[in-house]
Amino acid sequence: MAEKITLLETKLLKTEEEVLALRSLTAKGKSEVAFSAALRDTGSGDIGPFSTGTVLKYKKVFSNHGNSYNPATGIFTAQVSGTYFFRYSMFNNLQATPSSVTSLMKNGERLTSVWDTAGTDSHDMGSNAVVIPLTVGDNVYVELQANRTVFDDSMNYNTFSGFLLFDT
Repeated sequence: MAEKITLLETKLLKTEEEVLALRSLTAKGKSEVAFSAALRDTGSGDIGPFSTGTVLKYKKVFSNHGNSYNPATGIFTAQVSGTYFFRYSMFNNLQATPSSVTSLMKNGERLTSVWDTAGTDSHDMGSNAVVIPLTVGDNVYVELQANRTVFDDSMNYNTFSGFLLFDT
């Protein structure tokens, strides 16, 4: 009986923590989830290449309502189920090789990509966006593909943003 009480107390504490977290996401009954971040907080230069696909960590956080974006990991984790809008940009300070390829990912699945190959021009930029349904715990992030680079500096060319359109 003592074990069951201890287990129930643990579950109750966890539930209380979850309720507090959800309350912090709401204002007047509406969920507030929005973030926007740039790739570099300081410095300049290429990021990559890496031998495998790598999550980009957008460290300069402009806003993070609901604290669903984690700049230490580069991952947005849905704390509210609903329909979300995500947009990201990619900048390439073009070098002969490697070229730049980034992808917006949801739970390890590629949703959309931006890429630029080596050529005679330089300083190319692109962006992409999606509107997608998410459930609590879904992860969204930008991945730099293997053997590719992106360039950033204090101009904040590479950004990652998202917000909840409506909850479900």
